[in-house]
Parts: sequence; structure tokens; C-alpha cells
Amino acid sequence: MIDTLTQVSSLSAFEEKLLTCKSPKLFLVDIKQFKTINLEYGDEGGNFVLCAFSMTLQSFAKANEMELFRIQDDKFALLMDTPFELSKMERIIFSLCDAIERLSYAYQNRDIPVEVHIGISFDHFEPLAKAQKALLVAKAENQPFVTYSEFANILMSENEEAMEAMMKSAIESGQIVLHFQSIVDQNEQPFYYEALLRLAYHQTLQSPKLFLKIAKERNLYDPLFESIAHKVAELSAQTGLRLALNLSSEDLMNNKHVTFLKRCFAGKNIVLEIQYEKTSPIETLKNAIGKLKQEGILIALDNVDNIELINAFEAGMIDVVKVHGDLIRNLSLDETAQRTCQEMVALAQHKKIHIVATQLNSKTVVETARNLSFDLFQGYIFEQPHTLN
Repeated sequence: MIDTLTQVSSLSAFEEKLLTCKSPKLFLVDIKQFKTINLEYGDEGGNFVLCAFSMTLQSFAKANEMELFRIQDDKFALLMDTPFELSKMERIIFSLCDAIERLSYAYQNRDIPVEVHIGISFDHFEPLAKAQKALLVAKAENQPFVTYSEFANILMSENEEAMEAMMKSAIESGQIVLHFQSIVDQNEQPFYYEALLRLAYHQTLQSPKLFLKIAKERNLYDPLFESIAHKVAELSAQTGLRLALNLSSEDLMNNKHVTFLKRCFAGKNIVLEIQYEKTSPIETLKNAIGKLKQEGILIALDNVDNIELINAFEAGMIDVVKVHGDLIRNLSLDETAQRTCQEMVALAQHKKIHIVATQLNSKTVVETARNLSFDLFQGYIFEQPHTLN
């Protein structure tokens, strides 16, 4: 039962496999706007993309002990039979997102970019139907992935009151949990631990961007923001560890947020990782950072991909620079990425700033990052995200 076009297993093979699958974990992958590709490049171009894409997925499947099936048109299913384990599922999801991010296939001297949405089901009952529902949410909210859950169900119902009640309940009852991943030094000793937002719904793992987006739309972002910050402060005090909270520079445009952060983190061993948004006035951001540093809070600049951004801040304002994952993932193969990282490492050392190579998932890239004299390292190759309890 092989699909005649892509030569991967067919829908019939998938349905037969499910009959003997004890703990199905299903990842339904759909190509964004595939009809547009077909219209522009014709059926031959569309078929070329489907075949090339199936080879990309097949390679990922083999590397991760999964099976690949073509379900329908531009939808493919990756299936594994394994008990649910949050850290393992998290690794698979983010590795899959990395593997199929910014794909491009050369066809008749033109590059065809391919983007995807992923619907995920960890449920034994009707996994395909549930993955399809999650996929609809991912498309509607333009998120890279959504896991089927009560969360996805309520989103699909479009019941505003139910959605708001669920968000409030998640915040008030502590269903929002924090996992942590260490940023390690040259000797692989933790320098600090970054907090990663997770939702504690049964056997689920949602995109944090989706939850935050909806919180902002429902005017629930402030209580969510304060709840997470309080948890980080409490855990730092309890464990004695240096912990980091990741924020957007937009958060620091709000004086109320800055005042709250000063009060919440004053005297604690905290790093604030700030992702700079171009819409944020740089002078306003500098002023907010100055206020936070007066309380002993360390500042990390996150997702940095050029030296101009580092140079925009005066000496002593930034303590840590985290290099953008796109640069790091291409480090061992892309000379341009290597040169950019060399420039950033040299500038960071000159300014006495710690510099982090992020999203490290292969030994080759780790070795390249070490040779470029990065101070700090982060990625699944060193540690899976985990709770501190």
C-alpha cells in the first residue's frame, strides 16, 4: 500500500497501522497554500514539490523512529508508537519544526519556498480526526503547530465566553507551568536557566505564541505576565539558581510592566532575556533597561543576528547576547553565518558581554561554535527542558 506519486505509505497503510498501534503519536503536516504553488507552477511543479517534501519528511521519520504516510493531497502523517513523555514529545515537535522551517526546492531554475502547519494528536481514540482539528486551529491562528486538546477544542468552537473562562482558569489554577533549559559554559556547567512557558493540559504541548496571542486579544496578558514572573521569582528564591524570563521589548514599553518587574525581581538572581522588536523605540528601551539594572537584574539580548543591534547599546547595558538560532543551525555549512558570528563574538568580547550559541542540536555545530570562541551554549544536545520541582 504505497502512494503512487510520492512512493511513501498510503492512507490505507496508515489506517491498517493504526489497528495495531498501542500509543499513537500523530503529527499531521500540511503545506501552506499548496493550491497557489499548483496554480503558479502547474501540476508538474506541484507534484515535484510533493515528492521533494515527502523525501524531507521521510528522512526525518527514519532519524526519529517514525513512519511516514501520505494522507491526502498535500497532507502527510508522521506516526510513532510510544508512551507519552513530555520532554520526548517536546524534542520531536521542535526538531520537526526546525527540519521543515524555511524549506525551498529548486524547480526549473526557480526556488519554490514551502511552509507548513502541523496538527498533533497524542490520543489513542480517533487520532487522525483530532490531529485534523488541531491542524485547523494552527491554520486559523497561523501557528507552526497546535496539539489537540480542550484548548484546541474551545478555540474551534469560537465561543468567546468559553475561551476567556478557560484562559482565566489556566492562569488562576496554575495550569501554566514553567520548564527550564540551562545555558552552559565551556565546561558544560550551568550559567543560568531559561524559563520556557508550557500548558499543563493532559498530554499536550501548545505553541506558547498561540497562548500569548490569545491572552493579548482577550485582555488577559497582564495577569498572565505577572503570574509567570511571580513563579520565576519564587523558584529562584527556593532553588538559589539564576533563572531567566524571556520577554519582548514591547513588554518594556509599558511603564506598569517595568515597575512590576523591578519590584518582583529586586535583589534576586534573575536574567531578563529581551527580544528586540523594531517597533520599540530604542531610547525608551534603553531607559527601561537602565531602571531594571539598578535592581541588580541582568539583561540578555535575544535572537540577535547582526552586530549593529549590539552596538546600539552602550557599554554595561547588556550582559548577555543570544545569537539567533537560524545563524547557529547553519554555522557548520554557511560561511556567511560563520563570519557574522565571528564578528559578533569579537564585539561581545570587546564589550565584556557573554555570548550564547543557541539551538544546538548536533555535535558538528557545537564544535564549530566552540572553535569560534562562544562563551555559552544552549540546546537539546546539552539538556532537555525540565521542571525544577
